[in-house]
Amino acid sequence: MSYLLRSDLLSNRQYGFVHGRSTMLQLLHILDEWTEDLESGGLIDVIYTDYEKAFDKVPHRRLLNTIFSFGLPIQIVNWIKFFLHNRFYKVKINSLLSDSYPVLSGITQGSVLGPLLFIMYINDLADICIKDETDIYLYADDAKIYKDVFSKADQD
Repeated sequence: MSYLLRSDLLSNRQYGFVHGRSTMLQLLHILDEWTEDLESGGLIDVIYTDYEKAFDKVPHRRLLNTIFSFGLPIQIVNWIKFFLHNRFYKVKINSLLSDSYPVLSGITQGSVLGPLLFIMYINDLADICIKDETDIYLYADDAKIYKDVFSKADQD
């Protein structure tokens, strides 16, 4: 985590699971921005999202590609790969047990590494929104996506 923060690799729009950032700090930043927009005569359109079963739906291969793009040493990437892979599941109904199948997605919840892997996975979401002239604030798997509205074109 310290490498990611020191290297400025994590979005400054992410407030979940990041030391020194909190929901209160996020709220203060948003309040400042929205107050400035409203005082300038604009409006604000906001969409609140919460990813359903977010940790369960992260595909391992895409996550590993994302982690590799952060420039972490290959030993760490391989360690994370080992952490994610070689997991299997079975389904039991009454006394019948299915065959084993590989787990191809999902991050172990309750682990120390899980939240960090998730925020790394969605890290570029902020860049995409900002490039699209929209803004976003993230807290783990919750997002506030908003747009300053000064015209009908902005609203559209």
